[in-house]
Amino acid sequence: MPNILYPIIDGEITGGNLVCLQIIEEAIRRSYGVIVNSPSEGKFTQMLRGKRIRVYNIDIRHAFRLDGVIKLIKLIKSENIELIHTHTPLGGAVLSRIAGLLSGIPVVNHAHLGETFNKNILLKNIQFLLNWSTSRFSRVKVIAVSEEVKKAAIRQGVGRDKIAVIHNGIDMDDVTPKKDNAQLRRGLGIGSADKIIGEVGRLCESKGQHILIKAARRVLDKYPKTVFILVGEDLASAGRYKEQLEILACELGIKTHVMFTGYRSDISDLMNLFDIFALPSRLEGLSLVVMEAMRAKKPVIATPAGGNAELVVDKITGTIIPMNDPNALAEGIIFHLANEGESKLMGEKGYARLREYFSSAGMLNKIMYEYDEVLRS
Repeated sequence: MPNILYPIIDGEITGGNLVCLQIIEEAIRRSYGVIVNSPSEGKFTQMLRGKRIRVYNIDIRHAFRLDGVIKLIKLIKSENIELIHTHTPLGGAVLSRIAGLLSGIPVVNHAHLGETFNKNILLKNIQFLLNWSTSRFSRVKVIAVSEEVKKAAIRQGVGRDKIAVIHNGIDMDDVTPKKDNAQLRRGLGIGSADKIIGEVGRLCESKGQHILIKAARRVLDKYPKTVFILVGEDLASAGRYKEQLEILACELGIKTHVMFTGYRSDISDLMNLFDIFALPSRLEGLSLVVMEAMRAKKPVIATPAGGNAELVVDKITGTIIPMNDPNALAEGIIFHLANEGESKLMGEKGYARLREYFSSAGMLNKIMYEYDEVLRS
């Protein structure tokens, strides 16, 4: 079977990298050869090496770094690569397309988000031209994780005929908790009667943790026995954003009600612990953590960023709120806390929707079909 090169965004554990891992494991199961390229090291690349997957460290984060193309071509030749499947932003996608074109092999670009182009109008136009030209003149297929990501890709120069929408999926096998809720509460120092609102993801402005903390102030006025758990690390700003969040919680007088756990490997257990899952983000593709919450039968409150509204059906499986609106988020949380029966039913319906439309088996079968198509073409 062919060898496949998987360029990824970086070495840390992210939603996109976890989707890539599902694909890698399926490719290995189907006897494809697998090689990964990451510009940096971290927990995710450590995980890959623990699975005996070879990882290279070529930096292809910048579309103007043509030396990245040369290094990719050398890697393609030395490892007999026959297909590239990227999980990178624009720079990695463009350089992989060029390397694929010059090496005579096809490229699959996995678009986990709409691209963020430079604000400088000249650089923005150059980026658009690079995206437009490399997507048209190379053997490339773009996999968009949601309809919203597909629309963004078209606006940013990718031809409609080059794009396939394949929603992210999640393993729907029963996840047996390693710890029960009482044990987790004791470990976190949370009372047995406290309600728990959770958010999981990198600590960064685009995930909206500051919106949740502002909303918490209003929620606590009505439901003082509520705890807000923020799971994730501040990798993008080296701790500065987390410090701002801690200051904000202090200024609002709710420091004892806001808990920062840092990185946790027991996300499935924590999802079972939460009463409500909230994700007030402004930038998403198709959120895996929302899927994990739905798998745990939790009601979800989310913005319509990216494909969130394709996952969460407003007032049926959860609540969709406007972006950057702490008051709307507070009202959503208060509604779910005040209507526990209805809220629990939404969680049940979310689980049923996830099982029907967003299984990992369905996603992987569609991606393997695309592999067959691009390799045949």
